[in-house]
Amino acid sequence: MILAVPAAVLVGGMGLRDLLVPVRLAADESGITVVHGFAGKRHVPWESIWDVKVDVRRRWGLRSEMLEIDTGDNLHIFSPHELGASPTEVAAALRRRGA
Repeated sequence: MILAVPAAVLVGGMGLRDLLVPVRLAADESGITVVHGFAGKRHVPWESIWDVKVDVRRRWGLRSEMLEIDTGDNLHIFSPHELGASPTEVAAALRRRGA
């Protein structure tokens, strides 16, 4: 009970966040918009993006991918769940769009 209640609150909070702010990353002609904090948004122009890469890790026979967007001041990290697509595909699309 001591662990179940905080875990339920955490999962409920994450579910609420996904309902309130379903789009975690968006790209347009001027740059990208990323969710900052619980529900805030931050626009990053293409010129401010230093690097876009995919961090691939293997552990216990499982493969995981995370999209990393480095803006110099911040490192924005997105999981496949947050993106709704493969981080490799999203990184390729961002590189094409920002080039």
